Amino acid sequence: MKRSLYWLLPAIAAASCGSKQKEVKPEMKQLTSAVYASGSLVPEEEYKVIPTVDGYLSQALVKEGDTVKKGQLLFVVSNDVRTAQTLGAEAVVQRTIPSVANNAPVFRELQGRLEVARIKLQQDSLQYTRYKNLYEQNAISQSSYEKYYLAYQSSLKDYQNLKQNYEQQRLTGNLQLQEAQNQLAIAAAQADVGKLKSFVNGVVYDVYKKEGDLVNPNQPIALIGAGIMYAKLLVDEDDLDKVYEGQHVVITMDAFPDHVFKAHISKIYPLLNKVEQSFRVDALLDEPIPVSMYGLNLEANIVVADKKNVLAIPRTALLKGDSVVIKENGKKKKIKITKGVEDDTWVEVRSGLSESSTVIITK
Repeated sequence: MKRSLYWLLPAIAAASCGSKQKEVKPEMKQLTSAVYASGSLVPEEEYKVIPTVDGYLSQALVKEGDTVKKGQLLFVVSNDVRTAQTLGAEAVVQRTIPSVANNAPVFRELQGRLEVARIKLQQDSLQYTRYKNLYEQNAISQSSYEKYYLAYQSSLKDYQNLKQNYEQQRLTGNLQLQEAQNQLAIAAAQADVGKLKSFVNGVVYDVYKKEGDLVNPNQPIALIGAGIMYAKLLVDEDDLDKVYEGQHVVITMDAFPDHVFKAHISKIYPLLNKVEQSFRVDALLDEPIPVSMYGLNLEANIVVADKKNVLAIPRTALLKGDSVVIKENGKKKKIKITKGVEDDTWVEVRSGLSESSTVIITK
């Protein structure tokens, strides 16, 4: 055992001698504490162009990068069945219109019969009135009077029946025309459903289909964005309590390596992304970017604190329990400090040290 102990002691001593020490003085620094977040550049509004009918993409009137206006026709989805339905409905309307016109054969015939009945009714009415007066004067017998009375009633009934028949035919014809026009309107509306228009003034960022492709209902054809670009950030759940709306953000992008963009937090979403273990936070850029490109990767530092002229020491000097080793009167001494803001390199010292203190860093 003694041999082993004697062997270990020189080794420990050698290891201790191998450690390098560095003496530093606390310095006055400007420290910025920030929460890191990754993210991407996205437009203020975005939506996918999605048809509600099936068919083939017969026309693609826009491509990636095109600027579009609200109401502009973007794509046409065609279907032979819908086309045939529209053509059939149009043919029915065209056939129905002549059959319900005033000069249609059926109405001309009824009008002729109605006119004949009207003339006969007029004549029988005159005869009836004449013989009625004679009967009241006892100039004719009751049987003679009843003969003309019955003739008048028969003519009146015939005329009323023909008139009712004529009005019924008119009503039936109008209903047939209205039904045909309704079917045409439905067929036309179905055809218009295949005409996909833009809901916003924006930019086409992606087109998923090309002309001739089969399109199914609820299957996206394109992606359109509108409005200003903003940073969509992912903030770790442990850092969310440090983030608030209006907070200053510094953003860098690989696409613009020589530029730092300033932004501010505009919205914090309360839903946790369980896959990423992070929360979505949106930041609006305070200045326009040179090129608005959807999906650009970015890195952001959300400024938590920014202090000027604070007493600070290197992070490498800080030991566990927020303590440091100092040199006082030629001797080493471990003391506890109160720290404040910190960044990747420096730590603010709120109490425990002064500018004259000598801090020992063991490398």
